[in-house]
Amino acid sequence: MTVDPASATVPGLAEAAERALANASSAAGLSLAITDGAHLISESTFGLADLAGQRPVSSSTLFEIGSISKGFTAALALQARDGGLLDLDRPVTDYLPWFEVQSRFDPITVRHLLTHTAGIIGGTEYTGDAVFETWDLRHTQATTPPGTWFNYSNTGYKALGVLLQAVYGKPYEQLLAENLLQPLGMASSEPAITHDTRRRLAVGYAPFYDDRPCLRADGLVPATWVETATADGSIASTAVDMTAWLRLLLNDGLAADGRQLVQEHSVREMLSAYIDADVPDQSYGLGMYLGELDGHRYARHGGGMVGYNAAVVCNLDLQYGAVVLANGVGPWDELAAHAIHLAHAARSGATPPTFSLQGSELRTELPTDRPVGPTPDQFVPMVGHYRAYNPWMSNIRVQHHDGALWIWDGHDSTHLGEKLVELPDGSFRIGTDERAPERIRFDVIIDGLATRANVDGCAFYRSFTP
Repeated sequence: MTVDPASATVPGLAEAAERALANASSAAGLSLAITDGAHLISESTFGLADLAGQRPVSSSTLFEIGSISKGFTAALALQARDGGLLDLDRPVTDYLPWFEVQSRFDPITVRHLLTHTAGIIGGTEYTGDAVFETWDLRHTQATTPPGTWFNYSNTGYKALGVLLQAVYGKPYEQLLAENLLQPLGMASSEPAITHDTRRRLAVGYAPFYDDRPCLRADGLVPATWVETATADGSIASTAVDMTAWLRLLLNDGLAADGRQLVQEHSVREMLSAYIDADVPDQSYGLGMYLGELDGHRYARHGGGMVGYNAAVVCNLDLQYGAVVLANGVGPWDELAAHAIHLAHAARSGATPPTFSLQGSELRTELPTDRPVGPTPDQFVPMVGHYRAYNPWMSNIRVQHHDGALWIWDGHDSTHLGEKLVELPDGSFRIGTDERAPERIRFDVIIDGLATRANVDGCAFYRSFTP
């Protein structure tokens, strides 16, 4: 990929990236690239791929891109539709006869899974196996009519991968490689994350403590290693490789070699709003978030994996795209959007924008706990700290406050998280929204205390730590 020589250096970009990495992230390093519809504009790396070995991030360092992979899954589904293999508006059971969700509503279609409007759970990543988690949806409920409400679902996209495997008769990762990564020239990218992939990856990092908010002074530790080939997030890539994906979106599905890799009308369908999303002032299309910023239309998606975090942003009006890949959590969506502004300013002569990290900086001290008061007798069995040894969601706390139970996971414990609402069957709905499908059930009461809390199939067990 050639770099546009007029814009190879983007003024202000290094300063913004270094500030974000040092002051607002739990990452050791990052890779960043900017493109327009024709050229790679800029690529740069910052920080370390491996703290222990003091190995810097390079342009060839791989990072896991997480849920950015959902856009690729949507593109695969649209290719299948345009090839006559799939109808997005047919029930999922037409392609997976064993697919089942408890529901009093109309059948869930492929499009509902693509748009996160199936009314199903988000998922807790408790097995790593897409087939089982798709099958196990039969033990959950769809709580809204399909197509009417956005509830982000990793499990739904896992089901799409299983469905695509059934339609093509090939493993999802093979489809991904043959139908998208290879034709796009993404030669450094991997369609599945395996132990062999790990040799080329940056080391993933997590905050030292997994059961409390991240403090800068606590430092980082290597994150738990996981393998995955599920369609909600299985790609490992470089920032430069990822610009090929952005150019595909900017060019209505046209690959660099002139092939119409995804039909123009299908890319426009991906980038057309279907439903209001869970992010203010944004909507969701097929595998992509959509919205406006400073009067321009944007398409974007973030991605989180165990030890990795990433973001892609496309300015559809100015025809720029940017990607940030990192080995830890940070304000990467904001940095990618800022990189686009800087690149446009460098080309147009406009005044470069200011990059603000307000509200994103890492804490230097723990927040003050909210007073909880005495726990009523009926809540005593449930209150406590539970662990799952699930690398995605390792622990939860259940606490009483103001006459109700509340739940949160470790890193989000700046507040009491979600309120638990008891249901007639003895389980609790997670959240006050009656549409929410997530459930928690407490059982195995020993000496007056629940020893297990089951969240949508993921079992957490009472911990000895407070």
